[in-house]
Amino acid sequence: MVQPMSSSARIFRTARAATVAVAALLLARVVYAAPPAVERLRLDNGIQLVLSTQASVPIVAINCLVDGGARTDPAGKEGLAGLTANLLSEGTRGRTSEEISRIVDSLGASFSTEASQDWIEVGATVLARDFETGVDLVARSLREPTFPPAEVARQKAETLGALQASEDEPQVVAARAFRSAVFGKAPYGTPVDGSLETVKRLTREDVVAFQASLDPGRTLCAIVGDVETSRMREVAARLLGAWRAEVRPRPQPSPAAAPAARTVVVDRTVTQASIALGQIGVARTDPDWFPIVVMNHVLGGGGFTSRLMKRIRTQGGLAYGVSSGFSATRLPGPFQVVLQTKVQSAAEAIRIVREEVVRLHDEGATAEELEAAKDFLTGNFPMKLDSTSKLAGLLAQIQYFGLGDDYIERYAERVRAVTLDDVRNAARKHLDPDALVEVVVGPAAELQKQGIGGAPTGKPTMGKPGGPAPPGALPPGHGPGA
Repeated sequence: MVQPMSSSARIFRTARAATVAVAALLLARVVYAAPPAVERLRLDNGIQLVLSTQASVPIVAINCLVDGGARTDPAGKEGLAGLTANLLSEGTRGRTSEEISRIVDSLGASFSTEASQDWIEVGATVLARDFETGVDLVARSLREPTFPPAEVARQKAETLGALQASEDEPQVVAARAFRSAVFGKAPYGTPVDGSLETVKRLTREDVVAFQASLDPGRTLCAIVGDVETSRMREVAARLLGAWRAEVRPRPQPSPAAAPAARTVVVDRTVTQASIALGQIGVARTDPDWFPIVVMNHVLGGGGFTSRLMKRIRTQGGLAYGVSSGFSATRLPGPFQVVLQTKVQSAAEAIRIVREEVVRLHDEGATAEELEAAKDFLTGNFPMKLDSTSKLAGLLAQIQYFGLGDDYIERYAERVRAVTLDDVRNAARKHLDPDALVEVVVGPAAELQKQGIGGAPTGKPTMGKPGGPAPPGALPPGHGPGA
């Protein structure tokens, strides 16, 4: 399973009649015998629209993505995109934050604003009768946020509090340290929420300037639900089309250079070691994406059927769960394996992960694994289409990454076309066993006894059979992936 990218905390505003809203959303299930009919067009101000009428339930989902998430944060102001996104719904021209909340509550709707590494997202889900109000909520947040000083101070304090609290969560600490070790100062090196040091420096003026750089020409909106596309076009043109912004040149960050293999230990007094191990992966538009998805399913994305889960949980009893994933991002994002295990078994768990990466790199998958992965991926795909909100989100990302108008129609075909050679070639090309970056959060003294946290060892040899190997240990003769 491809892991989703990391994002800032989502702001949800739900109706007081929560049970009614939840029941309505649970009814928004659609099973597609054929790909949904989709209409695509561009408004005069540059916004791309992706429209699809789905009349099974009286609900409409609006999902807008603006290119320019955390990867465009200015140096030293990491967390700015996340803070700005959280504030888009906290007051617009003529409406206070409280008034927006009352509108959403009265509709029994949901309304959210957030940032990811790649985009700012503003979305709403409303009953079809309230479609125009839903679009208006989204449009006003994009078009005319006011950023009241009190709301800026409150959101900043909440972000700092969350960042401080996360220091007590070993898995979060491991994830942050892994990003930093793999990407450094390049895009994706800092979480969307930034750090305590950078968020403290952010000002309202920074937020205003960041919002001013958002451009309708870099925006797309997917609208899905029980409204005719003709009305979708008219309402979107009138409300979203009214957004005007000065087009400002924006420097495009370069992809990170692949780091050398290294081990990072974050000293924490815990009984469970949190481990993240991986390297820079690929961009979502990489032509090998489908072989990579199948390959990753075999390694650690397939739940209990994956190699890592079988060896580390089922056979070894070393961890409750373990997973691997390639992030779907505009620039090459992270590939990582994550797990938690007893501190005393950290080196053994790491050794097994490395062995499985090497085995997949050298040998690829078996015919049985290939077919099982294809069956799961094609069988699970309709679950991405079974509600208006999910379909709107998927259509937005298809448009954002330029995956093609026939992506949904041809998804199963493309998965089924992956061969054993494709998987083997993808593993050799995109997994580099000698370049894995390893982060372990746990008591440094205990980890060092297992050989974790010493000086970089380059290309070490394996330890004695049956015993834990030093971090980075690989069987002899395993060079970088071709």
